[in-house]
Amino acid sequence: MLRNENGGIGMATIKDVAERVGVSVTLVSRTLNNQKGVKPESRAKILQAMRDLNYVPNELARSLVLQRTNTIGIVLDYLSSPSASKLIKGLEKGVDEFDKEGVYNIIYCSASGDFQKKQRHVAFLTKGRADGVLIYGSLVTDDEIIMNLSQSNFPTTLIENDLDSVNANKVVMDNVDGAYRATQYLIGLGHRRIAHVTGNINLKITLERLNGYMRALQDAQIPIDPTLIIYPDFSVPQGGDTHDVWSIETYIRCGYESGNKLMDHPDRPTAIFFATDISAFGAMKALEERGLSVPDDVSIFGYDDERPADFGFQFEPISTVKQPLELAGYTGIKQVISSLQDLNAPKERIVLKTDLIIRNSCKEKV
Repeated sequence: MLRNENGGIGMATIKDVAERVGVSVTLVSRTLNNQKGVKPESRAKILQAMRDLNYVPNELARSLVLQRTNTIGIVLDYLSSPSASKLIKGLEKGVDEFDKEGVYNIIYCSASGDFQKKQRHVAFLTKGRADGVLIYGSLVTDDEIIMNLSQSNFPTTLIENDLDSVNANKVVMDNVDGAYRATQYLIGLGHRRIAHVTGNINLKITLERLNGYMRALQDAQIPIDPTLIIYPDFSVPQGGDTHDVWSIETYIRCGYESGNKLMDHPDRPTAIFFATDISAFGAMKALEERGLSVPDDVSIFGYDDERPADFGFQFEPISTVKQPLELAGYTGIKQVISSLQDLNAPKERIVLKTDLIIRNSCKEKV
């Protein structure tokens, strides 16, 4: 910092650095941007002058000159959601590995499932604030945003949204196969009355998991009973916050209501496959209140590998489908950084397999 002509303290400028060393502003600019044409001894003097003056580069001005911001934008619906925390862990790991020189900054934008908000975030990032963007989620309403983004050729990576018509890097998890194998496992235990409680129908992954469930039944020649497929009501109660539709409490409520509905069925199922573990926990609460036991009375299979204790339940962890969310984040950020290093690199579509985690919530039907 320097004293100005009025005796006050002012921020040092690039001109101040140049005058301190006795070189041109152009040479200081080349040093700042790691460009050629600067002798090692001049570079050393310039860097020392920057430290002496506490000079802070104007990043906005630099980005305008270089036409890059060295920033990557991450757009998702809820930073605090269980799935997002796993994804972010992978993203951070990937940044550490693929950006060892610390070139890139990461901006996280949480849209709370709001289309307009997400649209604003993407517009903010793609108009000079970021060099590339990663979008996580499979809301059907995201397709409009992604389609518009693809027309601009802005470096984009999608995680979980396998939009066919878009030429972008993609990391998708095989939800159909995961649901298929979960249902197949229950069939292998002798169950034939297998119900399915879906997730939010506005998510593509919900339809993928429903598809896997139905395929497994069809391949085992078990008739699909529409009364055993429950589509929970994720709508916002009158007077409620629109963000409540995505809350953990909503998923628990939907599971609780679905569990009661299935137990009231005149020919109730012996096993239930849930599209989300959190909904399964809500259903298990309903079963417990009815004096029913898991797995003695009903076998339960979930999706996401969540721990009941993290949501205030004392149940034992359930059999579930584990998604490689950390690997998805790691792979996604690798794609973003690679595309920024080579804008002409071909786009990749990477499919990650899920794992079945077998615990004590399922039992062979006698």
